[in-house]
Amino acid sequence: MSTEVKVAVSLEDSLERNAAERAALQAVLDSKVFQARPRLASLLQYICERYIDGEMGAIKEYAIATEVFGRQQSFDPATDSIVRVEAFRLRKRLREFYEGEGADQRLEIVIAPGHYRPEFKERMRFARVEALEEAPSPAAVLHYPANGHDPRPAVHLHEGFAADADRRTVRAWDAETTAGEYRHPWWRVPAIAASTLVLLLTLGWIILRMDRQRIPTTPEAPQVAHEAATVIPAGPEIRIRCGYTRPMFKDDEGNVWLGDRFYSGGFVTELPDQHIAGTRDPELYLTARSGVFSYKIPLAQGTYEMHLHFAETTYSPESTLGGGENSRVFDVRLNGRPLLSQFDIVSDAGANTADVRVFRDVSPDKDGYLYLDFNGSLGLPMINAIEILPGLPRQLRPIRMVAQNSFYVDKSGNLWMPDAYFSSGRVGPDHVAVVGTAEPGLFAGERYGNFAYALPVDDGTYKLTLYFSEKYWGVGAAQNQAAGRRVFDIFCNGTALARRLDIAKEVGPRRALVKVYHNLQPNAQGKLIVSFVPEVNYASVDAVEVEQEQP
Repeated sequence: MSTEVKVAVSLEDSLERNAAERAALQAVLDSKVFQARPRLASLLQYICERYIDGEMGAIKEYAIATEVFGRQQSFDPATDSIVRVEAFRLRKRLREFYEGEGADQRLEIVIAPGHYRPEFKERMRFARVEALEEAPSPAAVLHYPANGHDPRPAVHLHEGFAADADRRTVRAWDAETTAGEYRHPWWRVPAIAASTLVLLLTLGWIILRMDRQRIPTTPEAPQVAHEAATVIPAGPEIRIRCGYTRPMFKDDEGNVWLGDRFYSGGFVTELPDQHIAGTRDPELYLTARSGVFSYKIPLAQGTYEMHLHFAETTYSPESTLGGGENSRVFDVRLNGRPLLSQFDIVSDAGANTADVRVFRDVSPDKDGYLYLDFNGSLGLPMINAIEILPGLPRQLRPIRMVAQNSFYVDKSGNLWMPDAYFSSGRVGPDHVAVVGTAEPGLFAGERYGNFAYALPVDDGTYKLTLYFSEKYWGVGAAQNQAAGRRVFDIFCNGTALARRLDIAKEVGPRRALVKVYHNLQPNAQGKLIVSFVPEVNYASVDAVEVEQEQP
């Protein structure tokens, strides 16, 4: 295919997607839910039109406040929460629309918590895979086999969109459907509708039979909706970016961090842009408070969970300063009691790597302040960020992550964050509908390769739940090859959890597989190091969940 033809096809696909997104927006604006709420409709129209027009830089809290809600140019998001409040209401009304009037929409507008940029997501119930022999599926594109012998041409994806005309293997809607016909065409041809209904009923009966034969439902392999959401208590959330001289900083997840405050002593360290492993927010680790210093943080009485963020960017085995382990060693005290003793960031996590230490059951002292004192043994103490969240007594807040670049809220109301704490591997958005689960959104992406997660926890025992699906082997051009084509091991802190795991062999391709492991304990560095080690082709996981087990 010539370059000119490829460009033309790519442009046609882009225009088609653009028209579908505008149709999805208009369907929401025309609904009874939003006709009765012009304020929310204006907000939705503003952010969606700028997203569609490629003006994503304009989707900022200040711009929304001044251009949509008529706030003055002196608008200060720290004192005026108008945008955050209305965005919360907008998310609620969007869910109401798609559960009612918009139940038949193929694209769903999603605004992740903490963000204002919309996403137009294909709803899983309408996903359709066309297994064309002449073109690989997007799942195939994302997994070039490790042995390097795949005869198919490589095709690269960017932000979930193909850069080649062969992306035809997955269509979010029928080729003949235009923006003006963005609805089911079954009503035009009753005969087709009747035939389709019979076919669907037959397929449903076959799939049900296969499910019963192939996937026994056990407590260790749940294929049903997630259990009820853990009730996270409401309360103040304090996030301080240490050494940051501006009023506030917003991270990749939409969390607002205050500039450095409540400190005494020490000095500011600012670093140029550089790579920090194990985080989606490397900028958070480019400022620090160093020296001998302390924090006196005002805090209401209660139970909290505290996260301390570190990254060693000065000393490393390659440093001209002769750095590495035993170059910076210090103590941290909480309310006068030892919290971290002889703490060495390089020994704890390595150089240029985000290191998060988590502590539950944290409370302020009797005077209503939380005290943190940093004193050095070798070199100067330092810290990059302090995070204090409402806590659960004697229990750590659950960690729930999807291997995707966006948030996911399951049917029980649990919020799943984009995965973090990773080393190596790649995230790939998949366009293959996964069955055998009531939560297909958990399986909409994957991290693959030879990779690990360093999951920060406090003392205790934990349950680890891993979510898998085989979306490459046995799908599309590789549909005749499945079992035995992806085999890998899983370890936690060096102990094997699974040997020679073969997703396709256990449940078949495009089907959900859930593995649960109990009684896991953190290592001396306060981590569950969950490693995925390939044996045949790449290891893969779709979602990760950690919950503390009660004695």
